[in-house]
Parts: sequence; C-alpha cells; structure tokens
Amino acid sequence: MNGLKIVFLDLDGVLNTLRWRQKMGKKAIADEYGYSFDPDSVANLARIVNQPNVDIVISSSWKCMGLDYLEKMWNDRQLPGNVVDITPSETNRDVIRNASPADIQWITSKGYEIQMWLHHNKNIESYAILDDENFILSCQQDHFVQIDPIVGITNEDVMRVNLILQQC
Repeated sequence: MNGLKIVFLDLDGVLNTLRWRQKMGKKAIADEYGYSFDPDSVANLARIVNQPNVDIVISSSWKCMGLDYLEKMWNDRQLPGNVVDITPSETNRDVIRNASPADIQWITSKGYEIQMWLHHNKNIESYAILDDENFILSCQQDHFVQIDPIVGITNEDVMRVNLILQQC
C-alpha cells in the first residue's frame, strides 16, 4: 500500500441521496442491495477515485455487511474505483472502560474507526473523508468534506477532495 491515497466513504447521504430517491420513487429500489445510487454522485465519485493510487475504504454503516458483500455490490453495480477495505467496527473494550463518559461518543465514532484504520495502515500518502455527518476527530477536519445528503457529491466536493488528496 505504498503511496496510496484513501477515500473513506460513507454511502447513505453520499451516494444514496434523498434527491435521487424522491425522483425515482418506488423504482429507486433497483436490486438485491436496495436503493440504487444517485448517478450524479457516482459520476462525481468516479472523478475522484479514477486517479492513480486512489482507493476506497468504506466507513459507512453498510460495512456491517462485510467486505466481500460490498466488493460484490461494487462489481455488480459497476461502481467506480477499488474498494480495498472497511473501517473496523469494534472499539477495544479497554479503551472504552478507561474513557470518560464525555469521550465515549468520540471513541466509538467513525472518526475513531478511521483513526484506527490509519494506525494499522501506515503507508498512506493522503486521505479524504466523505460523509454527510460530522462524527470525525478534530485532527481529521482538514481531511473531511461534508456532503449534502439531499444532493450527494457535487462538483465543488470533487474539487475539495482532489485538493486534499494532493496534499502529503
């Protein structure tokens, strides 16, 4: 994984948008995986991940389905980019036991799971986080692009993510 750039990707509110579900109505449930993804968001994701050395790590709650399931869905739906992993779902019990009540929400958050993933994958050149909710750590703010869950990934989001990924 030397020199890789990682996009930590949420799905609901990022690829699975309210605008698309409203437009499609009942036809929005397209296959065995559930709601189809907004084609505009998918096209914009492609502008990010179809670059050299950019891979995807799923940080969405969809990760509970497992990496094999997500890779199959990615392939079946012909989605852009390469899903290489999912963020860990479990926080070490000792970490939780030793945390203050105020810290519990953060150490069980997506931000902490992303931090754990990065800790175990040291050869990452840069990373960006795409999510419609801000449950990340303060040290990750410069890597975070908050996506509007109504419209998904926009042209402006693509430009911001690409700038983030160019930083080392």
